[in-house]
Amino acid sequence: MANAFERLVEKMDRATLDRMGKPVLINDVGFVAVESHLIPEMGPLTGDGISLVIFSSDYKPRRNDQTVWDGQSYIVTRYQSFNGKPQVWLE
Repeated sequence: MANAFERLVEKMDRATLDRMGKPVLINDVGFVAVESHLIPEMGPLTGDGISLVIFSSDYKPRRNDQTVWDGQSYIVTRYQSFNGKPQVWLE
């Protein structure tokens, strides 16, 4: 049984998905993602880019994954874990 903190995290994830989640297609598989924004004051950036947090434990990110976001085709250029979820950068 999940503890109170884990239940709160699950509740917040559901609220985030309901309010901000959008469909993304990665390697022809549908997921729900939230666009993640960074501001320049938070560290060095190499230019504008799209970063998505994928709300699925089924997705295992790899470089060059074929991605369709907002009707545009991209590839995954890098990835990391963000609060236990895959975060990917698209170009």
